[in-house]
Amino acid sequence: MLELATSADRAAVNALARQVHELHVSWRPDIFRSVEEIYPEERFLECIQARQLYVAKLNGVPVGYILTKIKEYNIPSMQPRRIFVLEEICVDESFRGHGIGTRIMEDFHALARAFGCTDLELGVHPENDDAVGFYQKCGFTIKSIHMQRKV
Repeated sequence: MLELATSADRAAVNALARQVHELHVSWRPDIFRSVEEIYPEERFLECIQARQLYVAKLNGVPVGYILTKIKEYNIPSMQPRRIFVLEEICVDESFRGHGIGTRIMEDFHALARAFGCTDLELGVHPENDDAVGFYQKCGFTIKSIHMQRKV
């Protein structure tokens, strides 16, 4: 279902990204702010060139996307690991609950194998109960809890 995004997908990805971004704005207005474009042209093209941005399409129409990155650990105090990180994921609001997210996550897992990764990783806001449940259904477990405090 996932394919590497192309420049023709930018408007659709921006529309999808805004759906998720506005949730973040509502949860953490101290960090996030509303913007028209999540992916200005330069950033969008950089993500494509780095093979980090993938689009899920139904009948040629983007209905979801993911942004990924690879982190590598190869230091003496840790086991060597190559982690495929899910930076962002979105399924269009009108298509949620129809298995598209599950298919995207299956493809995410397959991409990780193709890139020689040893682990999958993602972050999720604790307010996003639906996403937490979905990720657990996909086999993810809580690895750590990040905390912060204002200065």
